[in-house]
Amino acid sequence: MKKSILFLALVSIHFLFSQQKDKSQEIYFPIKYVLKSSKDTIKTKVLNIGFYTNEEFSPATYIKQMTVLDPSGKKVKVNEDDVRYMEVTDLKKVKRKFLNGKSIFSKDIGLLQIMYNGKKTAWYRKSSYSGPIYTYETNDTDYILFRKDKSVIEMHLKMRGSVTQLKEKLNSYPDLSALVDVVIEDKDILNILKLYDKK
Repeated sequence: MKKSILFLALVSIHFLFSQQKDKSQEIYFPIKYVLKSSKDTIKTKVLNIGFYTNEEFSPATYIKQMTVLDPSGKKVKVNEDDVRYMEVTDLKKVKRKFLNGKSIFSKDIGLLQIMYNGKKTAWYRKSSYSGPIYTYETNDTDYILFRKDKSVIEMHLKMRGSVTQLKEKLNSYPDLSALVDVVIEDKDILNILKLYDKK
């Protein structure tokens, strides 16, 4: 009886520690990037800093600095400001593309995620965080570029009333303007921009 209790205790402890080890395992995503100082595309893997899930890409992966693997498998740090372009594919097979802000807005604001690139508009997102890396809160600033008049709307979707400028810009399209009133998520903005492109 004592032997079986001891055996069960050892198996339970082993199982507990093996699960903890799996949770702390580093997850790498495939990445392609081009540095400002080069025209070469580098294909490697980037360490994902996923706080809630390691299957999904987190902006904390690249904000300020990212960790990639060199050809020998050694970890190398790459500063966000040194990257001209990058593509990351997470474990959910979602591909995200980023451009350096200077190529779009003529000022160096770091990497911008390409949220949508249409005929009449383009939507970019700048992610940043405040506080220590392990207690950070991501702040997203969204930029919608209207190609015809080259105007840019800056929005913070998490802030109430931040879509007012977009509503004013689409005022000549009552159907789209009404959709702006019910914007909750990224997919709502994406839908509005796709509909606008068809006008």
